[in-house]
Amino acid sequence: MTEAGKREKSVMNTKSVAPCGIICDICLGFQRDKNRCSGCNSEGERVRHCEGCRIKTCPEKNGNAKELCNKCTKFPCQRIKNLDKRYRTKYGENVIENLETISRIGIRAFIKQEQENWKCAQCGKLLCVHRGVCLVCGAKNDHFRGITKLVNAGEKKRKSA
Repeated sequence: MTEAGKREKSVMNTKSVAPCGIICDICLGFQRDKNRCSGCNSEGERVRHCEGCRIKTCPEKNGNAKELCNKCTKFPCQRIKNLDKRYRTKYGENVIENLETISRIGIRAFIKQEQENWKCAQCGKLLCVHRGVCLVCGAKNDHFRGITKLVNAGEKKRKSA
């Protein structure tokens, strides 16, 4: 464990691709220790917004909450398009492209590719999609599109409190 209490994770797994195409392994909720999310496809605890996810409970899934949205005849639906826009703009993760890539090359090859794509160049651990720096070593996360200075300043305030 690191000083910040974050999980030092360096391996992705095929079960951590959410139905919407988000990779749970690189989510802050999945990487942290306190109030940790166990991932969309797990039976364990999940963060509140994932627990009530309308994508997982979409009627088009016919009760199969774990089915990837790329299998749907309406893909990409408006919910996926909205999520994709938010994640591309803020975090540098493209959920529609993720799902299209899975359709094209398969989930195992996708995970292998993303394992390299989201690996910190400095320490080799997985980067967090929601932070501008590696949670383990502090190296810059080039995927991140948000305002790094504000995120880091907020973390410093919480640590000193």
